[in-house]
Amino acid sequence: MTQALDLGAIANQLAALYRARVNANIQALATQHYGATEPPMIYPNLLWFDSGTGSVKLRDPTNTNWWTVGTIGPPMKWTNVDIPQTAFTTGDVKQTFRTIADPGWVMMNDGSIGDGSSGATTRANPDAEALFSLLWANTSDAWCKVLAAGGSTPTGRGASAAADWVAHRHILLPKVLGRVLAVAGWGAGLSNFALATWQGAEFVGLGLGNLPAHTHSFGVPAHTHTVPGMSGGAAGASGGDRTYPLWGGGVQTGAGGGFSGNTGSAGSGEPHFNIQPTCYLNVMVKL
Repeated sequence: MTQALDLGAIANQLAALYRARVNANIQALATQHYGATEPPMIYPNLLWFDSGTGSVKLRDPTNTNWWTVGTIGPPMKWTNVDIPQTAFTTGDVKQTFRTIADPGWVMMNDGSIGDGSSGATTRANPDAEALFSLLWANTSDAWCKVLAAGGSTPTGRGASAAADWVAHRHILLPKVLGRVLAVAGWGAGLSNFALATWQGAEFVGLGLGNLPAHTHSFGVPAHTHTVPGMSGGAAGASGGDRTYPLWGGGVQTGAGGGFSGNTGSAGSGEPHFNIQPTCYLNVMVKL
């Protein structure tokens, strides 16, 4: 790399010297300028490797300031460069272990977004309009409610997203805290789930309606009952009455067969934990 001190201003001189200066200028342009001080001749969009600070600097289009866009290294690293818009667009979601949203993103913290006068809890700023409009159009008010300016009173959706934005209303972000993310739609053999809806329970209690039909069987072993001081006793029909002689004459009739009971009670009725093995992260959405 080189830096031509007379870039754009080569003096008239002997052919060999002139040729050397032209070559030096071409080399500076081909390899970018490199030096501890800025080039003496500065043009808009000029790229300069500042060996004094280790920075890569770009002259702005008005030729008034330098922008630091990277470091020389090693390794060379580009910094302060926006990701192309084709990488992420409004409404894109990413999971992260960060606790603060990246520039141009907001954390999905079950709050709301709106303009600076909306009273939104997650982000109240003009840059939230695109995401506000996207949620307004693509989700149901049952799940992403539109709220009155400066408060939490639901208003329902107005005439348009633009009208609600101008009215300084804010809209709830889809609820994701503590929830698993899934794909909306109607998969084959599955239920239909709309965008931004959520279902499920952390704990589930089972009732009789959740159990398959079943019976409880029990049996009583064969046995006899002895009545002291008595003998005989004519058995009636199976399960029917029996008669036996009384002391001193006569007979006593007693009812036979039949009894009631249950198999006993078990269980406490506590709900069971209903979550699969899970790792928890934060979620942010692109403005």
